[in-house]
Amino acid sequence: MRTALTAGAALALIVGGGGVAVAAGLVTWPGALEHPDGSYGFALPSGRACEVRLLVEDRTASTTDAGQDDVSTRDVQDSVATWLRDGALERELDLEAADDEAARILAEQADRYGMTVLIGADGWLADAAIAPGRPDADDARAFAVNRAVHEAMIDHLVGAGFPEDTWTFSADGGVKCEAE
Repeated sequence: MRTALTAGAALALIVGGGGVAVAAGLVTWPGALEHPDGSYGFALPSGRACEVRLLVEDRTASTTDAGQDDVSTRDVQDSVATWLRDGALERELDLEAADDEAARILAEQADRYGMTVLIGADGWLADAAIAPGRPDADDARAFAVNRAVHEAMIDHLVGAGFPEDTWTFSADGGVKCEAE
């Protein structure tokens, strides 16, 4: 089962420590995410291993009569796949800026909606209700990595000449940490 990356609730993607989760084999992934187009392993403040994985999946019509929308979608997907496979997640994440943005978003979500982003018991980063003691430093760091991935992807797409909002249909995946 894949977790689609969406723009909902101001959530997004990845941040790093370079292969921590991959090398340790501590994070298991479902199905096609075992072989992603891009990944980034990182450790949380507690030492818990996490990883971001992204997979570009063809979402165009399977006919030989591809319309302009399919051609445009395929162009976005090809651009993102190449960018990920060339190691973008290892070199293009601005974690410092993402830490600041994540703190701002988490505070705003808590104040306005009573919601936050937490690492669930299954290890997936997800929207959740505020819980005692949460979000903690681990939740904030995982969310910051997610934001850094989101911002890096937007920067790539805009730099490649695509509209900023095209990232929402360019990849599947997410942030997953060791299960508790």
